[in-house]
Amino acid sequence: MCDNKYEGKCRHYNEDKCGEKRKNHYCKCEDKCKDKEKFKPMVLTTGVLNTVVGQTAAHIEIANLDPVETFQARVQVINWNSGSPVILLNQLVTLLPNRHIVLTQNVAPFHYEVRIFHPGSPNVIANTFAINAATFTLPGLTFNQKDLMKLDIPSV
Repeated sequence: MCDNKYEGKCRHYNEDKCGEKRKNHYCKCEDKCKDKEKFKPMVLTTGVLNTVVGQTAAHIEIANLDPVETFQARVQVINWNSGSPVILLNQLVTLLPNRHIVLTQNVAPFHYEVRIFHPGSPNVIANTFAINAATFTLPGLTFNQKDLMKLDIPSV
């Protein structure tokens, strides 16, 4: 029986009049949506960075520009001062449709890396910035998603 779970989410919804909630009716959306494009998760990194003069924090923004789908991403900020990674921030975030989240992590004064475990959707955009104590962006350490490197490590 059709439970209307695809209403507003599937372009095939109601092609077969599944919005009528008839008994013993099988919604064709179920089959058609199984073929929906699968996104390949990826891990993006800034690489190891040195803080710039006046920098106090790494500022990360992730936007989900998809009008329907919800995604999850994990953001890590890693301290590399000792030569071995020490995770300062390890945050799993839920990205609701047409929303964005902001994360800030203190990184002064050391070498650090921002890693984003990205869901792979082209509608999810991640950017990172260096900011000072007044939360102003500092020149030199701004990374738009196209500037981030892909790592060949498992996505968490």
